[in-house]
Amino acid sequence: MNGYSGKILQVDLSHPEIALQSEDANKLRQYLGGMALGASILYDEVSPSLDWSDPSNLLIFASGPLGGVVSGSGTFCIVTKGAMTNGATSTQANGFFGAFLRFNGYDAIVISGKASQLSWLYIHDGQAEIRDAGFLAGKDTWQTEDAIKQEIGATPSSASVFSIGPAGENLVRFAAIVGDRGHVAAHNGPGAVMGAKNLKAIAISRSAGRVPVHNSVGLAELRKRMFDTVNAVSGWPAHFQVGTLWIMGRNAPLGRVPFKNYTTTVNPMTPDQLATFSPGYLRTKWDILHPHPCWGCRMHHCQSVRIPEGPLAGQEGEEPEYEGLAAMGPQLGIYDGITASALSNEVDRLGLDVNETGWVLGMVIEGYEKGLLTKSDTDGLEMTWGNTETARALVGRIARRQGFGKVLAEGAMRAAQNIGKGVTDMAIHSMYGNTPVSHDHRNSWNLLLAHCVANTGDSEYHLTPRANTVGCAEPPTPLSPMEVATLVGRSHGVTPFIDSLGVCRQANREVPDILVAMVNAATGWNMTWEECLKVGLRGVNLMRAFNIRAGYTPALERPSPRYGSPLPDGPNKGKSIMDYWDEMLEIYYHEMGWDRASGKPRQETLRGLGLENAARDLW
Repeated sequence: MNGYSGKILQVDLSHPEIALQSEDANKLRQYLGGMALGASILYDEVSPSLDWSDPSNLLIFASGPLGGVVSGSGTFCIVTKGAMTNGATSTQANGFFGAFLRFNGYDAIVISGKASQLSWLYIHDGQAEIRDAGFLAGKDTWQTEDAIKQEIGATPSSASVFSIGPAGENLVRFAAIVGDRGHVAAHNGPGAVMGAKNLKAIAISRSAGRVPVHNSVGLAELRKRMFDTVNAVSGWPAHFQVGTLWIMGRNAPLGRVPFKNYTTTVNPMTPDQLATFSPGYLRTKWDILHPHPCWGCRMHHCQSVRIPEGPLAGQEGEEPEYEGLAAMGPQLGIYDGITASALSNEVDRLGLDVNETGWVLGMVIEGYEKGLLTKSDTDGLEMTWGNTETARALVGRIARRQGFGKVLAEGAMRAAQNIGKGVTDMAIHSMYGNTPVSHDHRNSWNLLLAHCVANTGDSEYHLTPRANTVGCAEPPTPLSPMEVATLVGRSHGVTPFIDSLGVCRQANREVPDILVAMVNAATGWNMTWEECLKVGLRGVNLMRAFNIRAGYTPALERPSPRYGSPLPDGPNKGKSIMDYWDEMLEIYYHEMGWDRASGKPRQETLRGLGLENAARDLW
């Protein structure tokens, strides 16, 4: 089939067994790949009632029809029943993994069961084998990648390795899966699921195989059109030069950076401190060892770097993205970009979600500063704003579930509930139990609403699509409640559609005519933009149906008290999304075609998407 190998690698770790499953062309057109295909497999094959750590839970790695054939298409999507919410989750990572998977002749990997001992999966030359990972026990994600590449005789660019660090081995709920150095699949604890399966890593060697496409010449032209279009749109070109490093400079003055756990929205950094987070500063203060772009990508934001001087001299890492800088910087009262970069890399190496780590540490520091926590609670650590060393020490304890770290390893919501003492009022999360990316969403209501209603959080709605691509008006301001709710409901299928293609969201933005043309050039189909949006909505609605059957209710679709709190200062002081929450939910549910009382997608909504099984299950 053009655009596909037509094969899914099935790995049963319990027995152990490896098998191949053929794919149906009609189903592929219905789901494409990535997020939507993973949601379909999860819905059909996993019981919503089982716990995330049950061996019967599936861990699904899926590319899509554009994986390995357009720019920035080493991307893959992980779908599973996640550890943070115990519900359906979808999260993405870039790098080389998705492309190399496709070159070996597979569109997806579906992993079930639990290995009897720590193991790793090796895919090479179109084959797969399960190997003993005893020699990898306790290693961080960088050490694991290096050790496996040495074991198989791979060069840095001839294999892709994604693994869990100590956090995943110790089943920290917000453990991530990290690979190709700085690429992370983090939302909703997929690393904990991988750890529960006793699977340390997956390595894929680059193969000589290629993905068959319908029109290779047309795809080449479309790749250029996408690059030129992204570079021509205001605000986007910077991504191709510096990734998301420029966002701190834009968001800090707008009150959209998480300063000290949402205690203020007014930028507390001096101009000189804010400048240390800029690409111009960072790229002159560290040594760039070598560029490290993702598969087939022309962006210049992935680089291996070394700190040449100062107290952190000699430390090597990957140039971080905005979220790592924000979570390990202003969120913790650390106002130096180099220091935040080093701490962000430490979190990646341990295999933790940097966003959740930031929310957990910020909550602890605020509680300590206010006298609700003492050194007797924090294992003797003085948890104060800007204290890098104690933050680093506590991160290590969380990853290994040691001392106070064992409490915090449950994530912000559960840790706050266990600590009590008023700390629950400081925890930032949705009532499902997952935390947002490192922004202050109280000044961006579309992302706050989307995080609380989406199955996976704001990762499921992270592009903030343009209103004209989904047929509605642009909200006058980010705090215009009704217009924001309409836009979120109308556009909820956009990001999941892109996450079903096997491509990076930054290199392949939401430009409908080019994206649709790319799909058709790869497959030979004649899909329309409306049909593509339905692919994304199938994924969203299947995950929604799964979660409803797992016990989710509309009562949980709210932010925590701090997350939804009135803005404490700044030009929008006193404004709160909670003043409009119920009305916004009404509009969102209407746009999505969901029943307001039960939260279920309506029968006609599901049947209109071809999801007859889900309609019967729910109604």
